[in-house]
Amino acid sequence: MATTAQWVFDRAIHLMDEQSEAGGQTCTEDTREYRLRTLSILNILRHELFPLSDTYRLLGCRRPVCPELTDFDQEIGLDDPVAQGILPYGLAAHLLLGENNPLANYFSQRYLELMAQMRASLPARWESIAPAYGRLDVS
Repeated sequence: MATTAQWVFDRAIHLMDEQSEAGGQTCTEDTREYRLRTLSILNILRHELFPLSDTYRLLGCRRPVCPELTDFDQEIGLDDPVAQGILPYGLAAHLLLGENNPLANYFSQRYLELMAQMRASLPARWESIAPAYGRLDVS
């Protein structure tokens, strides 16, 4: 099962410690404003993360893009390690901007660190290297 916008929202709310204390629900009156802003923020962040995802493929000069998120039950369009391991931190950072800047900065830094770790783990691209002294034919 691929990661949905609701899954990422739930994890971001838990990171922010904004879930209901009674039962842990993330969709409450207190989180309503966050929920209203979430899909827009996720639609922006997915473009930053897309090159790190297995869903990124070079096809000539063009590449497919993640589908726009219009519903919380919709799949994010990124592979799960990126969507589950990095995206909640980016969402939490953006949701807290202007409200709790020290915590927003922490989540933003963590988001950037995780992106750098993922980028460093990507395999290098191979290039053809022309022989320095011509072609060697072995027949």
